[in-house]
Amino acid sequence: MMEEEKGGEGYVWKVNEETRRFAKELLTENERLRHVVAGLQREKRDLEESLLSIRAEIDRRRREEDDLKRQMAEIKQENHRFSQKYLEVEVQNSNLANLYVASYRLHATLDRQEILSSIQEIIINLIGSEEFGIFDLDADESALCLISSMGIDAVQHRRIPIGAGRIGETVRTGRIYLSGGQDGKGSSEEMPLVACIPLKVDGRVTGVIAIFRLLQHKTELEAIDQEMFDLLATHAAMALYCSGLHSRMTAGVRGSV
Repeated sequence: MMEEEKGGEGYVWKVNEETRRFAKELLTENERLRHVVAGLQREKRDLEESLLSIRAEIDRRRREEDDLKRQMAEIKQENHRFSQKYLEVEVQNSNLANLYVASYRLHATLDRQEILSSIQEIIINLIGSEEFGIFDLDADESALCLISSMGIDAVQHRRIPIGAGRIGETVRTGRIYLSGGQDGKGSSEEMPLVACIPLKVDGRVTGVIAIFRLLQHKTELEAIDQEMFDLLATHAAMALYCSGLHSRMTAGVRGSV
């Protein structure tokens, strides 16, 4: 009986010891787990802070990218404006060069046929027409006489009385007529007119250039055409007038000899 009691006490002591040891191990493991959880929480906070920083950096980069895109768009627009301005300047320079060359050619000779040939080239190449007539005022100033033409019926337009139709009326008004279209449909002429340019010397009309149709690729008159018409109105008139004086003077000298 005594041995059984002793045996029972040993078993209880053993169980108690194992329980204390298990509780101690459990507490140790629990402490370790608390350290692990604390570490994980620190890592979580660090990751959250890093994520916030990364998001802030992404937002900053996006703003920078948007700014760069906006700046690139502005630069592109500015380059386009610069290119357009450059082209305009190039066109203006080309137009000025053409005007200078045209003026120079008109005054480079006193030969009437060469002057008429230069006027024709100006109308064909710079204005863009292959249907036109160049008229001179006759001696008694009652009619216009066709002295050069291209693409029109020379017989029909051989002589136009002053005041007859748009061409004859231009002598009276002394103003450049423009229809604004390619084929001059706004004109009342039997053959439509695109433009009619009075040739003037000292304010007096001495002839007329009539342009009946533009080339197919040219749909309407441009600003440079107006400048070319002004040039023809004065320089072509003066060149023809000077050639006429030269011819009369040369004929007078020959007659006196």
